[in-house]
Amino acid sequence: MTKTISSRQGAILAALLLFANKILVLPSLMYESSSADGIFILLALLAVEMLILYMFFKVKEAFLYQSFYEIIKKYMGTIVAKLFYALLLVYFFFKILLLFNISYMYFHIQVYIDVAYYLFLFAFLLIMTSSVLRGLRAIGRGLEFFYFFIIGCMFFIILLSFANFDRFPLFFDSPPGQYFKGLFSNLFCFGDMLVLFVLMDKIEFAKKDEKKFFKYIGASVVILILIYFMFYSIFGQTSFIHKNAISDIITFSYRFIDLGRLDIIAIVTVMFLSFLQLSIYCYALCECFMKLFSKLSIVYTIVVFDAIFIAVVASSLVNYLTVINLGVNVMGYFAIVLHLILPILVLCFIKFSHRRQQ
Repeated sequence: MTKTISSRQGAILAALLLFANKILVLPSLMYESSSADGIFILLALLAVEMLILYMFFKVKEAFLYQSFYEIIKKYMGTIVAKLFYALLLVYFFFKILLLFNISYMYFHIQVYIDVAYYLFLFAFLLIMTSSVLRGLRAIGRGLEFFYFFIIGCMFFIILLSFANFDRFPLFFDSPPGQYFKGLFSNLFCFGDMLVLFVLMDKIEFAKKDEKKFFKYIGASVVILILIYFMFYSIFGQTSFIHKNAISDIITFSYRFIDLGRLDIIAIVTVMFLSFLQLSIYCYALCECFMKLFSKLSIVYTIVVFDAIFIAVVASSLVNYLTVINLGVNVMGYFAIVLHLILPILVLCFIKFSHRRQQ
């Protein structure tokens, strides 16, 4: 797992990962907590993502060829390094669990109504396992290959959704307390840029590459804002009952009845996105696991992950609703802890780096 990816592949990785868990059920959840003002919650949490990205740039510039684990271990000790990576391990595992269940429910509703849950589990695990075993470079090539297709489909879906445009959403309709509640309850779907820190030593990077990252991620931010805006514009007060935002904004239209199922565009887009995002998260999780248990090879690591994931998913305690409830009520605290620890570590590293240069 030592091969690197180019800065362009790293930028595409970050850009596509930004869509994870945000284009299906999240707009509905945000409307439940903050009505149409959920779009301001989205902007605030995307700003957090950009802050994490900025911190990644600063650490990467200061420690160009070192891994994040090595930096923490060098300046703060092995215990702190392992503790932080253990937190990331749990966080990434929940991200995979959440993304798998949301994707499964989407495909179950849109396409495969009668297909068993475990068939989906087998398909998704096969993709994740093979991607991790083939390595980050293979994942990077896959990201490059599908990127323009995915982004093109996203813009096409947004263009079609304008035919359903009804009215501007009613903004500033929620009391201030609802904004803070919305920030906390939806925080679990963000923090995707943390993956970059785990893969830091595997991404080729130079100072000029910052613009490249912002270019690709900027396109993702624009798409997300447009999807949420059109979703709240089209459905208004019924937004909370629509759980598949990217499909619903083009499905519920009398103008396209004669054209058949246009949502096939969204289905194919979500399929490729889900496979790529799960592969990235699984790779990052395995990286964390191998840092905690350095004697394990990648093969043993992925076998352990598969066994634990199957056991968790197969248990009667885990399903779509319980994972969503866990995210809304519990994982927000976990995300806050990680988002507080990371800036402190970054500031310490930069301070140590400047002192070393002097």
